[in-house]
Amino acid sequence: MKTIFGVSSATPINKKLKNGYTMYDWVKRQKCFPAFCMRTLSGEDKITAEEIEFLKAKDCKIGLVIRDLTEAKVSGVNGTEDALKAVESAKELGVPQNEVIALFAEIRPEWSVNHNWMISFAQTVVANGYIPAFIGNTDSSKNFNFDRQCSHYVQATKDVNYFGAVFMATEPKLDSMPEKWEPYCPSALQPEDISLWSCGTTTFDFIQVEDVYAKDGKVLENMW
Repeated sequence: MKTIFGVSSATPINKKLKNGYTMYDWVKRQKCFPAFCMRTLSGEDKITAEEIEFLKAKDCKIGLVIRDLTEAKVSGVNGTEDALKAVESAKELGVPQNEVIALFAEIRPEWSVNHNWMISFAQTVVANGYIPAFIGNTDSSKNFNFDRQCSHYVQATKDVNYFGAVFMATEPKLDSMPEKWEPYCPSALQPEDISLWSCGTTTFDFIQVEDVYAKDGKVLENMW
């Protein structure tokens, strides 16, 4: 199975570590060249123009993650406001519209979410020239809510191909790169419907990034 390695980081990937390396170079030494880096679109330590230039120079695609959502909002019924805020953040960065670039809504592992929030979020993102994407706890034994609500979303939007949504799994965790594509997924989806799988970590000192694998190169089209 040929997967593509990348990372997801809440910390700037060009941050200098105590050992003299940047976090990007440390990942490269410990694992391999990351083909993509998922960085914060909105929230603490959001990506900067300098970091964008750093990643573009490495020919590293950028996944844009919304990390300032709240459980109170995502468990409500209207995701329009959160979507518009993300759209404005993307436009301020210069992220092109109408080029199938995804905005990833990070649903924290312990949170509850509402499928109506997901639907209105997706509708608004698509209406503004981007693609909706969802990161959630796909282990139903740990959080059945995401399984149930994401499945409701899938069933409700099937006729419009889920608004083109990209799905990223966070379970199960592995000690090494996956040999088979077997991420846990909501009941209404199959593992092959999951485009990205966060299943490990790379650490230096107190700084940790997630090891993320892409099922194939198609999802890179949804990155900047």
